[in-house]
Amino acid sequence: MMKSRMRQIMVGFAGMALVLALAACGSSGGGGGATGQAAAAQGPVQEVKLSMGDFFYDPKEVTVKAGRVRFVLTNVGQTAHRFAVRGEGGFDQSSKNVGAGRESTFEIDLGPGTYKMGCTLGDHEKRGSVGKITVTQ
Repeated sequence: MMKSRMRQIMVGFAGMALVLALAACGSSGGGGGATGQAAAAQGPVQEVKLSMGDFFYDPKEVTVKAGRVRFVLTNVGQTAHRFAVRGEGGFDQSSKNVGAGRESTFEIDLGPGTYKMGCTLGDHEKRGSVGKITVTQ
């Protein structure tokens, strides 16, 4: 009888461990867009800090590895700005507007290639709020 009870307890613990392990492997359900080119992120999310001003991005050129990228956007300008990423195959993802003096984050999955970043508000791109993202394997 004692052995039977111990077996039940052990099976119960094994079952709970399996449930916890499967839950840890589940999807995070986070926001952001994904491209047809992009695979699921391999490893940790890469973080890029980017200042948006009137009318520039700093840094103007960014290089990251393929996968999930979190852009930490700081608007150091006097007007609202937006961060848009565009690439081949119609890829076009953008952040919400970031008010003057505000900070926001924007996460996307990027596949290998070259992307254009720019502020799609008004004529901000024409005035210099542009840059380039290079994504390596």
